[in-house]
Amino acid sequence: MALDGEHFPKGAFELAAALHRSSPVLVTGVFLSPIDVSKIVAYTGLEAVPLMPSVIEGDYSDQVKNNMELFRSRCDAEGMEYRIHNDSENLPLASLIRETRFADILFISRDSFFSNISKEQPNEYMQELLKKTECPVVLVPDNFDPPGKVMLLYDGEASSVYAIKQFAYLFPELAKLPTTLTEITATPDERLPDQDAVTELVARHYNDLTLNEMVLESKRQLTNWLITDESTWLVMGAYGRSLFSTLFKKSFADELINRVQLPVFIAHK
Repeated sequence: MALDGEHFPKGAFELAAALHRSSPVLVTGVFLSPIDVSKIVAYTGLEAVPLMPSVIEGDYSDQVKNNMELFRSRCDAEGMEYRIHNDSENLPLASLIRETRFADILFISRDSFFSNISKEQPNEYMQELLKKTECPVVLVPDNFDPPGKVMLLYDGEASSVYAIKQFAYLFPELAKLPTTLTEITATPDERLPDQDAVTELVARHYNDLTLNEMVLESKRQLTNWLITDESTWLVMGAYGRSLFSTLFKKSFADELINRVQLPVFIAHK
């Protein structure tokens, strides 16, 4: 779980705690500096400023310590095993990406992830993280209803199949929830590849399965549809060659991440 600066990922923690109550987990709090020293140095044009780290440290060290104490107390209250990784003296994004190599899954706040850089999500840090992460990521709104069902998005690409499998492997208890496999095409006549194969795969892992087909005529159509589907885990791949390859371009990302109050599970190969 990523914690940057004074931001505590309230929704992400609550979701992790809910999963722990179902099946015990170990959660690692990765505490990051809210400031990227490398970018400040690059901006000032000064490659070596001995006082820079200490000046910046005074701005955020107390915030990081307070967040650590809150994280400890919340984990203890939940009876949840935890670890603390204090990466606040390192370059934050590079450090977090390295942490994902040794994690099963990363939880981040959909609303406040490096919001000091930009409050408009996905900001450049979130976009870069989603491209380079080495484990699946869950984007969690700070306020949401506990998910009671699952929606799997299939667009014919390998990444969407990979995400479907990773979700089932990581959360077998959630695969027992009512699940919809939604096959998304651009036109009514389009047929996605390997429809029988993906249905056979999904039926082995998701017990309560419904099949659905959707023609996506516009970006807004998808988010309008998802907004009406409350209390759902959204599972999807990203960065393939299909329509989802454009998902995290600014216009589409704003639609999905800012408007849809759902936990979004993202995995890509």
